[in-house]
Amino acid sequence: MGTNTFKLQVAGITKTASVEVVEDILFSVQFERKRDYKGEFGFDWMRDNYQTVSQNYEELKKEYKDAQINGSEYFVPYLSMLPNQDNVILNFKLDVLEGKAHKDDIIKLPAKDGIKFKPNKISLKDLQKEQEAINKEKAKGYDGDVSKVTRVEVKVICENPLSQDTSIELLDKNDNPVGEIIVVKNYEVNTVKIKFIKVMSNEPGNTYNKRTFGQMPNGWVKSTIQKFNTKYFNQSLIKAENGGLEEMIIDVESYENKGVLETLVINGVKGIPRYNNGFDRELYKEYVQNNGEYGGVIFFLSAFQQKDGREGHAKLYPTELNYILMTPGSVGSENVNSFAHELGHTLGLDHTWATKEENTKRLETIEKTLLKQKTYLEKYKTYPDSTPVKGSTKTLKDVRERKNNYIKELESEKASRLTFIPKHPFNKATTENVMDYNGYDVPGGETIHNPNSEGISFWKWQWDIMTNEVKQYHGG
Repeated sequence: MGTNTFKLQVAGITKTASVEVVEDILFSVQFERKRDYKGEFGFDWMRDNYQTVSQNYEELKKEYKDAQINGSEYFVPYLSMLPNQDNVILNFKLDVLEGKAHKDDIIKLPAKDGIKFKPNKISLKDLQKEQEAINKEKAKGYDGDVSKVTRVEVKVICENPLSQDTSIELLDKNDNPVGEIIVVKNYEVNTVKIKFIKVMSNEPGNTYNKRTFGQMPNGWVKSTIQKFNTKYFNQSLIKAENGGLEEMIIDVESYENKGVLETLVINGVKGIPRYNNGFDRELYKEYVQNNGEYGGVIFFLSAFQQKDGREGHAKLYPTELNYILMTPGSVGSENVNSFAHELGHTLGLDHTWATKEENTKRLETIEKTLLKQKTYLEKYKTYPDSTPVKGSTKTLKDVRERKNNYIKELESEKASRLTFIPKHPFNKATTENVMDYNGYDVPGGETIHNPNSEGISFWKWQWDIMTNEVKQYHGG
């Protein structure tokens, strides 16, 4: 607000008058998720802390539309929701460049292409009071409590399926753009069928079958699928379909002979077998022999222990792989975050900290290994299949089959890594992304903790990767 002074002449007398001039407020506004957001819909935006936790911030910025509001960068958020979804509620973040809000200052939220907002007008004065209260609480540091500030809320309604991404500008009282949001197309929901298989031991008198699966509540599979559809993969408009729960009793001795199971004996007491690399592959082979290929994704729920502390294991490469191995400790858990994390890998997602350099290094290793395997096969190509292998009960035929299968796996991984290159790496354990870690250990015994309690969201480019993966490999 300012004052303009001017002079008037009335009946030959000069008088000075002053008039207050009300200056328009200069501001922008961003949509924000509510503090109690639990993955009910997809919402991705350029977070304030990305400048410090992103390993390539300038590249990351290219993923978001820069709307340039008031001459400054304004990265437009993405919203994904289902048609007629009823629980999409957002808050606002106000950024005032200059001036103060007045009674007639509002933010208009126009309807477009079946997207509408309730309410469709927001008092800027109310929003400014809210922002001041939030800033006041933040200034208190640890003593502050932002959650007690009453927030302005707006409900987003999608009345019909969107055939294309819909961009909606938020306007001030003079119809100048002060914000924007992109609602992604939702006319197509892709389905992936998910089957759970209890992997059990055939050893008589074992206690670990019952110990593992006795902790699984009735209805756990149905509940897990529901969580996938309401907290995780609904963000990318993917529907998980319940493929059921089955049992698979394996011959422990046979798997030990294959080198993928290992039984420890301590003081004459036989412990629970632990699995090695390749256990999941052999499980899927046996499944296919008995049932044929599975078009969806399989979670193998193992009664056998893993050697490290991971709760699950899924391979990102080759991308067409469709099986996941989960440890006994994860079976029946109410918190299915680790299941969502591993399913994310199977649907094409790497860890949040994976880099292009690491991918290149792995490709170089693959090339060296392929050369070594092919050189061996070439060296002994004239020898008959029946040739015994020195120091082994196997024949050259066995070795050839194993090496050719290994070459096939490596070639498939190579092709996948050349196509699916990691993008936008972040520092490890710094985001609330599902594909990040809650923490990790560093040399010296220190543990780095993620300031976010657990992963609850996927990024927009991850939505796209998973959608394409389901369409190409896992939608059968």
